Amino acid sequence: MNKYKYSTLLLYKKKIKELYSKLGLNFDESNRISKYFKYLGEIEKSRKLDKAKFHALIQKDKAKYYYSQFYVLEMCKIIDALHNSKLDGNILKEKLAHLAKGTYLLSEENINNTQARDTTFELSLFSFFYARKLRVKLGSPNPDLQILTDNFTYKIECKRPSSPKSLERNIRKALKQLRRTRDGVSIPTMALSLEQVILGDDLILDSKDDQSALAFLDATLSQFAQHNLSMIRKICDNEPCLVLYWLSCLTGFRTELPMAHTTFIVGNVYNFDQNLSDRIYKDLQIMLPPKN
Repeated sequence: MNKYKYSTLLLYKKKIKELYSKLGLNFDESNRISKYFKYLGEIEKSRKLDKAKFHALIQKDKAKYYYSQFYVLEMCKIIDALHNSKLDGNILKEKLAHLAKGTYLLSEENINNTQARDTTFELSLFSFFYARKLRVKLGSPNPDLQILTDNFTYKIECKRPSSPKSLERNIRKALKQLRRTRDGVSIPTMALSLEQVILGDDLILDSKDDQSALAFLDATLSQFAQHNLSMIRKICDNEPCLVLYWLSCLTGFRTELPMAHTTFIVGNVYNFDQNLSDRIYKDLQIMLPPKN
């Protein structure tokens, strides 16, 4: 869990614009990233006045002001990782072009404009593994990500189901894509973002402290992974696969500062032989956050 001050986050807009400019990409005030920073800037300005004016501002458009905080946090993490990594320029340009598009709110998204948030998930996962000091790189079109450890290469397909009903379809699609890059050596991996499956459109977690938030996400994801094992068995059958379940949300709205961006991820090692499973589990201790 990471905590930030609004004033620190607002400095990232310049950094983002410079990266887009360096790659020859347009970055104007009408894209969704600029709008996130605009709303967060209004929060910071109003917060310094008095509580009454601050709360009055939030009530004007509660969803956009609240979610501006979540998405600015997300963008800052992504930009930090991209800025400090050596990546293929063409792939980076493609990803950033998609990143700036799309709707402001998740609730405004439809089947015709999911690419922006699909890309956001890929880049958020990239930044997550980068922060854990892993060797991770972006791919296009397949796989979405690759992680290199001392033991294995993990080829990862990222999927973001829009509802519980679409979960099976996304798992089937991920497995189909993994078959294209299967080489008998690398570990086929699917990463599933479960915000809309578990939390719906609500990405806000009201928690009293850091440990409570992380414990909730850990328990929620672990329970989901166990419950979803029957679906994995039905779809994957005898094909081995590592399944990563991801959940990310904003916490700490009862206090204005500090706010926190909370992410948790659990892994399910499916149908590998025992020796290989044990070695993958050891890698997961490095790849994933500790549970205590």
